[in-house]
Amino acid sequence: MTYLRFDEFTATGPDQGKAGFRLESIELLPVMAQEESCHIIKQYFDYLDNALTAPGESVDIDLLQEMLLEISELLRSGKSPLREDGYLRLLDRLTAIYAKGLRAENDRAFARTAANFADILESVSQSFQDYDYSQSVSLLLHYMDKLFNYREESWIEVLEHLLCMPDSIRIMQQLRSRHLEEIQNWVEEGVDNLFTIRNEQLDLISDLEQTLTSLDVEIIGRHEALLVERRRNAGQNVYRLEHERERREIERLHARCCTLYRERESKLELIDLLDLNIREFAERLSEMRRSTLMKLVWCNPALS
Repeated sequence: MTYLRFDEFTATGPDQGKAGFRLESIELLPVMAQEESCHIIKQYFDYLDNALTAPGESVDIDLLQEMLLEISELLRSGKSPLREDGYLRLLDRLTAIYAKGLRAENDRAFARTAANFADILESVSQSFQDYDYSQSVSLLLHYMDKLFNYREESWIEVLEHLLCMPDSIRIMQQLRSRHLEEIQNWVEEGVDNLFTIRNEQLDLISDLEQTLTSLDVEIIGRHEALLVERRRNAGQNVYRLEHERERREIERLHARCCTLYRERESKLELIDLLDLNIREFAERLSEMRRSTLMKLVWCNPALS
């Protein structure tokens, strides 16, 4: 069988080999038979599986994200119509790959590509709802929780893909009634901006501390220079206007330092408040992830 319009590309995989199966242009592809589509998708998933589970290897996250995006675009393009058995094979394989991340010591590669996993899942769910998505969605909740704790902004992308999945899917009905509404409320209140605001405040605190350090050095230098000048003029009973001006400038610098110290303390208090909100929301995500994953493991002992 001949597969059309493949683009040879060079990428060092986990086995240090070469791969040459990525699609050149989805727009130029003809409408393919199911087995052609499944053959292409299998090659992508084989590479993904090897890359994510290879021990001691540096994973090219950007490459994996690009490849998963290509699968999503292929599925949405209408060029790869799948029947029920094709969707089943795709979902089972992709879910099995990401289930391996539950046991991985370093699951950051799984987590950082989870938004792409969620994108494919959302795309397939629009066309194929006759599937038990419990395991797949539970895995997404697991990685969404991980991403939030890793302070990766893509956790919100996972949530958005979940929210776009059809209501007819049973696990989505359960999540919407129990958890997702609360999480949506948090998002509307700005929880997705907490890390950005925190980082901005830390940058401002760093700037303040640099300014305070410079002011402290300047105050010490001016004070020592003034003392030397006064000792030089001791006993002369001479009032020097420049000495008074220098004393007032030192007082002004001291006052400036006090203002900046208060500003720094208020920003530290804001960071404490942000951290409190982050911890509280992280607990909500963990609670949702634990409750769904416990049900999943109960029904699937092989995952425990």
